Amino acid sequence: MFLSLFGIPHGAIDNVLFLSKHKLPQLTFYSLYLLTISLYCCFWYYFPVFSLLFFLLISAFHFGESQLSDYKLKTRFKKSLYTFWGVSMLSTLVYYNQNELLLLCQEFNDTVKFIPVFNHHFIEYVFYGSNLILVSYLCVQAYRSKHEIQDLLTELFQLFLIHLTFYLFPIIISFTLYFIFLHSIKVLAQEYNYLKEIRSELNLKKFIILLLPHTFISLLFLLVIYLCIQMQVVPISLFLFSIISISVITLPHAIIMTYFYD
Repeated sequence: MFLSLFGIPHGAIDNVLFLSKHKLPQLTFYSLYLLTISLYCCFWYYFPVFSLLFFLLISAFHFGESQLSDYKLKTRFKKSLYTFWGVSMLSTLVYYNQNELLLLCQEFNDTVKFIPVFNHHFIEYVFYGSNLILVSYLCVQAYRSKHEIQDLLTELFQLFLIHLTFYLFPIIISFTLYFIFLHSIKVLAQEYNYLKEIRSELNLKKFIILLLPHTFISLLFLLVIYLCIQMQVVPISLFLFSIISISVITLPHAIIMTYFYD
């Protein structure tokens, strides 16, 4: 329910955001958007393990970029910092829920190939390394700019909440809580504030109406594929379909949001 209300809608106006800054025909935009999705689907078919790793990397950068977008980072390495933030978040999710994730992969024939990706020692190194680098960088930045100490405390508190949530709850629940309350709602607010600046007549009702068309189309598509899987028309597990569907939508959305934040 929350994914329908906030998760999917936060990416439902990619066209509006991109076309507000770039003069491009709508047909061209949609063609490129769907082409990106189609190519990524092909990669999933031929290179599933590589596609999963690529999905995790893209997601890490996207989550870090949206999380730190409000800070005026004066560094040449801010895109690396975005990635480190996202990697620390995703590795924390996997590290605390590794057994559950491995059981999910083992449960379906088409996801067994992903088990080596979640190798215990590799995840442990990434978990400790990325969190250490991230916290160290935030502390150094706060030391250099003492007026940003409040930002540091806010960020550290959010990191603490993320760790606590991922540790206490199963992977589906914990990631949903993060995705909705710390990512999707924040991005929706950013999108609304931006559009409000360039469209003075915009209000909350009009913004919601703007979100509805692509949200409805996405939900309808997911429902159709779900029914096809249940009727065994599409030979794929629901778990793998969930990963693929999220990843192929994330790629073009993450690209557009990078243009948006820049």
